[in-house]
Amino acid sequence: ARRFADVRRRTHCLFAARAVVWGNDWVEDGLAANIVRSLPRIHRFCLEVKNGAALDGFVFEVRGERHGADIDSFAAAVREVLVGLSAADPAGANCMASGRVDRRGWYFQFSREPIFVTAFAPCYPPEHPRYQFGVHPGSCFILFQPEESFYRHDLPPDRPRSETKWDEPADIRDRIRVNFRKNGREYKIPETTRYPAAEFIVPPLDIHGPPVRFWLPSPCEEPLEIQVPPSTAT
Repeated sequence: ARRFADVRRRTHCLFAARAVVWGNDWVEDGLAANIVRSLPRIHRFCLEVKNGAALDGFVFEVRGERHGADIDSFAAAVREVLVGLSAADPAGANCMASGRVDRRGWYFQFSREPIFVTAFAPCYPPEHPRYQFGVHPGSCFILFQPEESFYRHDLPPDRPRSETKWDEPADIRDRIRVNFRKNGREYKIPETTRYPAAEFIVPPLDIHGPPVRFWLPSPCEEPLEIQVPPSTAT
């Protein structure tokens, strides 16, 4: 979480600088092992959120230049993390195996906590909203934001891009959209509020390009095996 602070201090989200974020500890023994190692902590994070703790996010740092070198490698890393966490979900939902990832109404969840997922990688160019600002180029970051955090910050409901008050922002959602555009990193805002959330987890290098279907494994990819520690099973 400390290393990700170097990214969030530079991003244009008005909540980011003061957000309370937990994170994983990386050990150099591979991505799958680090996913397993993170399970007790992310489970505890979700339990703390349920108990009313003012927590805004859990960041999973993936180290290794190859994971963020290009959009395909990044998509594969995000898929491995989300599939691994989902398979070990103590609530048993396994949302990444639902067959509905590409549909409207699907959302990532862990321990029955609805979670909004965004991701940052070195492969994104300076004009991109997921640009990593040149910090920690050997890592990429996956940010898990519990839905409860948005409620606590009184973020108003989503609305189409055409309803944004660009010249006179009406609320915090408008101000965030304006701030990203003012800094040359406007993000894609659909003209509907009913869209597949998964298509926005790993955005394409061109924000208006076709979605990156990161949840689909490549034909040569081996199935991920996650050994769940007994302490996370409930």
